[in-house]
Amino acid sequence: MNTLKTALILFFAITITACSGTRSVTTPLTDREMVVDGSLSGWSLDESVIERTDIANYYATHDNNFLYLFIDVQSPGHNNAMRQSGFIIYISDNEDNRKQTGIAFPSGSFNLLRENPGAYNSFVNDPEWGQNPRNRELLQNLEEDIFDRIMVVEQSSSGTDRGFINRDQLQIDGIQIAAEEGRRMMSIELRVPLNQSSIYNIHGDRIWVGFEIDPPNFRRQDNSNQMQQQQRYGGQRRASQSADNRRSNIRQRMGQFERWYRLDLGQ
Repeated sequence: MNTLKTALILFFAITITACSGTRSVTTPLTDREMVVDGSLSGWSLDESVIERTDIANYYATHDNNFLYLFIDVQSPGHNNAMRQSGFIIYISDNEDNRKQTGIAFPSGSFNLLRENPGAYNSFVNDPEWGQNPRNRELLQNLEEDIFDRIMVVEQSSSGTDRGFINRDQLQIDGIQIAAEEGRRMMSIELRVPLNQSSIYNIHGDRIWVGFEIDPPNFRRQDNSNQMQQQQRYGGQRRASQSADNRRSNIRQRMGQFERWYRLDLGQ
């Protein structure tokens, strides 16, 4: 795949868009039967739009029983980044714990490597990992499953836990999610119960919704000759800061992104 070669050299022509505050939007009540199929054809776009950006257009509505979200991706670079690093959707009725639970859809080929901890550890640490044809083939095969496997993200004071489930398991939880996979730019549609029955456990008429692309935290350059020399001559702190800056720059070039909205559910 063309995107695979781009991913392995770790450079995307993407400018990071950081979370610069939370945008508050009143989300309209709909009386339409919303079919979750990844298509905007059933949406009243002008009424349900949250925001239109260069990265994606965001829409939301509800019917008192379910919250509906739609993400219509506009940026080719971020479209590729989502396929590789995943696209996490956080939903919460508590601002302080708004990043407690999220699901990644697509899960991202890099994230699917996490199901094999040994392979993922080598991926983020070994600078020659991507030169192995078998590893390139592995990533290419994993990309075929990014819409079928869902990554569930749970964050707590002790750290971040990630688990994987099949897409149809979400339906048991009352959640429906779909994408128009054949398009050049992906679109994502999501339905979540508003009665605390899903993994999001939400209720009430004020909800925080966040979208994130969280690339791997590569540590491939931490053992460079430059860093070793800095440590040898008393520059350990500077070397550590330099390594952190390199990793941060790589993540930015790979499309690191976070955006938040507060939705007030209208009647």
